[in-house]
Amino acid sequence: MAASRSTSSKLNHVNLNGRTLEGGGQLVRIAIGLSALTGRPISIDHVRGNREGKKGLQRSHAAAVKLLAEISGSKVLGGEVGSQFLTFSPQSTRSKNGPLLDLSQVIVKSEYDIKLTTAGAIFLVFQALYPYLLYVGSQAAAPFVKVNITGGTNATHSPSYDYAAQVVVPNFARLGLPPLSIILNKRGWTTGPVDLGAVTFLVHTLGSRYNPNGENQPQESSEKDQTLEPLCSFPRINLMDYKRGKVTQIDITVLAPDQPTLNTDGEDGTGITARQFIEQVTQRALRRATRKLNPSIFAKRSTSTPPEEDLLSESSAKDTPVPIKIHTSEATNHRSHVYILLVAHTSSGFRIGHDILGSVGGDRLSKPKNKGKQKQQPSHDPRRDSQNNIAFSAAADLVRRCVEGFIEEISNESPKAQTEQKRGAAVKRACLDKNMRDQVVVFEALGKACHAGEHATEATDTETLEDERDWTLHTKTAQWRLFKRAKDPGELPSRPALIISARERVPDRN
Repeated sequence: MAASRSTSSKLNHVNLNGRTLEGGGQLVRIAIGLSALTGRPISIDHVRGNREGKKGLQRSHAAAVKLLAEISGSKVLGGEVGSQFLTFSPQSTRSKNGPLLDLSQVIVKSEYDIKLTTAGAIFLVFQALYPYLLYVGSQAAAPFVKVNITGGTNATHSPSYDYAAQVVVPNFARLGLPPLSIILNKRGWTTGPVDLGAVTFLVHTLGSRYNPNGENQPQESSEKDQTLEPLCSFPRINLMDYKRGKVTQIDITVLAPDQPTLNTDGEDGTGITARQFIEQVTQRALRRATRKLNPSIFAKRSTSTPPEEDLLSESSAKDTPVPIKIHTSEATNHRSHVYILLVAHTSSGFRIGHDILGSVGGDRLSKPKNKGKQKQQPSHDPRRDSQNNIAFSAAADLVRRCVEGFIEEISNESPKAQTEQKRGAAVKRACLDKNMRDQVVVFEALGKACHAGEHATEATDTETLEDERDWTLHTKTAQWRLFKRAKDPGELPSRPALIISARERVPDRN
């Protein structure tokens, strides 16, 4: 059996060029996750070859590789920080009933702890582990698998805790994945002073009889039911089966310092804080921007009296197509710890988000001098006024860029020029924002592989295709990794076929 498995692994070995398309860490995360799930060994040359500065694995990538290898019992070559070549070789065999692992050979613990030594993005590490834990977690002696990760909750070029909790989790549930709970224990920022955060994930698995109401209690099931293959299958996902829906509400999340104070022209010398300023400017910018959009984007407002907790005044609320509310407002301790997230709720049950991470200038927050003394201070300090103007300008620019990106996401017009699509096919935008879109590709692929033998829905006279103009480089990279590639790696087939299908093919080395 050992010789047979060795031969099979050699024939199915996949070689990838880490410089393809996005050429960063996403290719590594998806590749090792899919390798662990299918039992196919992979090798990656030129790891993160398109990244500026240092190439190779960073600490967060190395941590994901190490833990996934430990969980899956895989062997790793080149998994250390800085390595530009990686080989990931699973030791488990594939199930006879499908393209994924034989669960009877997998041992899974109920809890895992990952501690990054820097504020690397927690959610990018989790992204590499999540598909595997969804599938094999049913073997754990608990209704869910608990994953504790220490690192950065608000990191550059990465999903934040807020985006994950408000956008990713609801969208995954809407697409048919089991419940996922995310608990914030402490925030950690990659900007400014090193500050590690901590997050706990509760992963309900595909094979568990989870309660659809979200309670953490497994439902009783018979021994016969537990052996059924569909319980351990990824759901089939086709985004074109879902309506984009109309925007029903917009939520605002603001994380910013309460210093400096801005617009300090009151008689008492006080004014609004940086956080309050961002809240107010964001609300005003959203009101102006949404009024200019096509009304068909929004659901009709209720004629009932606005609730008291609505932070917009009644007169202002009447001027907006949908309610605009503050979801979270939290004070931070450093000028570089500024974060804004805008989330649109849709009538189809999806969330569309856009966020930005930035700074309001300066290295540290100002502290009061001569504490306890009654020395008269000048009503206007030119140096302080100059610093406040810089902070004011930086905050306003962050708001402007975040609102512009958000409006682009919810508008019914795609921002880029029309690309060639299949003739005779209807084209529509997906129900997700651009950043969420690339996180769904792996589950589209796994769902299609698990249901490869089933009959697809009947074709209609007019085929509906997804508008590719909104695909980011991350989305194209994920699709290139998970589907058969065209001759040119940059060209994606309109009807991709999985490379993890039942009939194996060894992909060409690029």
